[in-house]
Amino acid sequence: MSTRTELESMLTRLWSEKLDVWPVGVEDNFFALGGDSLLAADLLMDIYERLGIEVDAAVLFLKPTIAELIDEVLAG
Repeated sequence: MSTRTELESMLTRLWSEKLDVWPVGVEDNFFALGGDSLLAADLLMDIYERLGIEVDAAVLFLKPTIAELIDEVLAG
């Protein structure tokens, strides 16, 4: 499994690509940056395809920052 720093780097890149926002910080809220449910579904598919990490959609809605998402992934 990747280290926390590697995951942060990969996820910030994915969020930037998906939301067309630069830079993205680990404490930035996906939805406050312009994300919606369709972009969230697309992002979760990219996370699975590129990183091999399956994240339930509810997790992103409840933990909408990269830092929170990584905490959940690493705990799970």
